[in-house]
Amino acid sequence: MRRVLTLLAATFLTACAGTSETRPGPTETQTPTAEFALRPARFEDIPDWTRVDLAPALMAFRRACDGRRLRDPGAALPGGGRYGGTVADWAPACSAAQNVAPGAERAFFEANFIPNMVSGGGEARVTAYYEPIIEARRLPDAVYSAPLMRKPGDMVTVDVAAFAEAYDNEALRGAPRALTGQLNGAQVLPYPKREDLGLAADQAFAWAHPVDVYNLQIQGSGRIAFPDGTQARASFAAQNGYRWRSALGALRDSGQLQGGATWQNFRAWSDRTGADATRQALNADPSYVFFQEERIDDPGAGPRGAAGVPLTPMGSIAVDPAFHPYGAVVFVDGEFDGQPFRHLFVAQDTGGAIRRGPLRGDVFFGSGPEAGRAAELMNSASPRWWTLTPRAAPIS
Repeated sequence: MRRVLTLLAATFLTACAGTSETRPGPTETQTPTAEFALRPARFEDIPDWTRVDLAPALMAFRRACDGRRLRDPGAALPGGGRYGGTVADWAPACSAAQNVAPGAERAFFEANFIPNMVSGGGEARVTAYYEPIIEARRLPDAVYSAPLMRKPGDMVTVDVAAFAEAYDNEALRGAPRALTGQLNGAQVLPYPKREDLGLAADQAFAWAHPVDVYNLQIQGSGRIAFPDGTQARASFAAQNGYRWRSALGALRDSGQLQGGATWQNFRAWSDRTGADATRQALNADPSYVFFQEERIDDPGAGPRGAAGVPLTPMGSIAVDPAFHPYGAVVFVDGEFDGQPFRHLFVAQDTGGAIRRGPLRGDVFFGSGPEAGRAAELMNSASPRWWTLTPRAAPIS
């Protein structure tokens, strides 16, 4: 099997070199070449540092510390990155964070961290995402007709990066780090795209409106609400490996969607045109996300990001882990709806559209429709970034 996977990876180099993903987290993409540097700065250099609410970032930081509590102290921070030192370098700040009183967040960060301005190439942009809350049913009907599917048993992941290192192969190093395939006897084939998937009803754990399910697939996870008042989380489990293409955008470009490419307009169009037209519209996107159902233990926390810890609304940000390690503390100076957008975040997630350089980020705005409406407005070009490194940690 290892030989089969090796040959598969080599065969698909050209075909899959641009693979992308919905967000967050399925197949990885290559990070464009981007110059990267950290320049020592002062807290006074950070705009509105003395006025920004730092409580969400402190909560996210505590969760990051909890997530790496069992890691080897000598290990680097998870995710990779180009700075950050070891888990042990962050231990003093993690210990101090547990005893910070409300209102003392700024003093904590100033006492335990040193700011560094981030520079680099690639895409400089900050967007936002959120966790939808959708109505769902345990059994399908005319309205709740789209399944939330578990990860298929025939889906496998080819770790191209491991083969690249094992065989010291430069061609493999130029490929995506991982490929998603379908196990077919002794062969691994590309997993079917959305319109070719054979979805078995017994693999579904819930059913919802097709547009709502697609929204969950775009966001990467979401909450599902049932008629009895209970909620569960549909968390990301897997993706079929295809580059995401916006079905909503394709519908808009075809002239069929009146009033703009919003989820509300898409839902109204779907209800007006029916299930077959909706299915055809969604097939414009070959990407498909599978989920797993999870219990919601903390209603105030979001889903787990790529770092493996629950996301904090307005405290967590998705980053390119080729530059920023998971757990990095970053300050972003951008714009939101015509106003300054200045916040401190902790790097706890990523996504294919986010792996574009050290100045590309995606802020987690929270759960529900209000967070969703705000996230749609977030699109800040040319933001400035700072990263706060522990005083004990090396800069590079």
